Amino acid sequence: MMKTTNKYSGNIEKEKLRLRVKQLELEKQIRKEWEDVKAGLSLSNLFANRTSAHNANDEKGFFSEAFNYGIKYFTNRVSGFASEKIESGMKKGIDKLKDKLKTVFTR
Repeated sequence: MMKTTNKYSGNIEKEKLRLRVKQLELEKQIRKEWEDVKAGLSLSNLFANRTSAHNANDEKGFFSEAFNYGIKYFTNRVSGFASEKIESGMKKGIDKLKDKLKTVFTR
């Protein structure tokens, strides 16, 4: 009777380990994909693509350059602030999920 209990608890431990490894792999994948999304959708990139297409046909003057510099500075500041807020929110969510998984697996 004892051997079957140990066998099942061994299987449970192996399954816990397998799920933990899977969780870590998924968290790593989420972080990588988030970095890609953040880089691709930053306001500075979106605005730079839009202004470069628009300015390709125009002659660049002093005011145009000054305006572009101001817009790039502003979008960098805004996108940096927004990405910090989003990252902190995601970190809180991941920490809550980790805590819930710990409580589930410790039972």
